[in-house]
Amino acid sequence: MFAVVARRYDLLNHLLSANLDRRWRQRTALAAMPSRDRKVEDTSPITVVDVCTGTGDLAVEVLRRVPRAHVVACDYCRPMLERARDKLARLGLARRTALIEADVLALPLPDASADAATCAFGLRNLDEPARCLAEMVRILRPGGRVAILEFHRPRDQGALAGLFGLYFRHVLPRLGGWISRGRHGAYAYLVTSIRDFGPPEGVADAMREAGLDQVRVEPQAGGIASVYVGQKPCETVRRDAGAVGVPTHRAAGSASIAARRAGRPAAHNVERSAAIRR
Repeated sequence: MFAVVARRYDLLNHLLSANLDRRWRQRTALAAMPSRDRKVEDTSPITVVDVCTGTGDLAVEVLRRVPRAHVVACDYCRPMLERARDKLARLGLARRTALIEADVLALPLPDASADAATCAFGLRNLDEPARCLAEMVRILRPGGRVAILEFHRPRDQGALAGLFGLYFRHVLPRLGGWISRGRHGAYAYLVTSIRDFGPPEGVADAMREAGLDQVRVEPQAGGIASVYVGQKPCETVRRDAGAVGVPTHRAAGSASIAARRAGRPAAHNVERSAAIRR
């Protein structure tokens, strides 16, 4: 399904958020950075893993906002990654990026290999979001941060919620279908996934269950999205990934899961951005 909407995916996110998603991504990128007690003039490189990277918009914001950052951008959808590759090359950011076609539920990355992990508008689309959170924690170094941007139903149950429901149920699917030349189903799914996603408190609880502390929720303008931030403690007690109490939908690939169960990394899924072909 995501391959179907890849060409218009950026435009869809702008429509879903009334064009506020650009500012939200900027805040997510900054929230993922190491603690403010580190010196501002620190120029040592940092590694940021962006899961469910899609067309790479959040990866772009990280690279723009943090000149010392190198981003490993992961997604299982090749058409999305191809668009991310082209975007990064066009913006002159490809040298600081590696694109990985991989299952985000079993990342082919070593333990404690990243300084930060990010995700924008992807968690609600996973079959097992708790496993994705567990993977993000696994690859983080102690003290590293997770920053997640995600849509949810309006917290206000008044007029805003009514307008939200009307727009999302009746206007946006038709508009999206028109933009995508009649493919209403994919856009209807994206709208439904937001409507069915649980409250922000559920995501925060799932982050704590995954082993993060100092978890906070930062509601964004418009009341339909939040940025979630948590930090991996210096000593982490490994928890089994349980189910997050949120209906989710995106199917996970099986190759990298099978590889991990066999005790080996899914190295065959790893490709540098320059190596991803059309």
